[in-house]
Amino acid sequence: MRYNEIKPVKTKMKTYVVKIKLQQTGYTNIIDTTVMARTPEMARRLLRQQYNNKHVVVGQPKELKV
Repeated sequence: MRYNEIKPVKTKMKTYVVKIKLQQTGYTNIIDTTVMARTPEMARRLLRQQYNNKHVVVGQPKELKV
């Protein structure tokens, strides 16, 4: 391998199903969503950051077997 060649990095991305809680004025909705991440903790972090709410995730992310 020459110095200027870039070797691709292989990551094991998994799809997780996660229940999230969306709070609106007057009601709360709990829905299932999917997210691709390497670990369940990473899936939780991604959803918390996306929705800007640390209490958005309900329960544990479960790996979706395809």
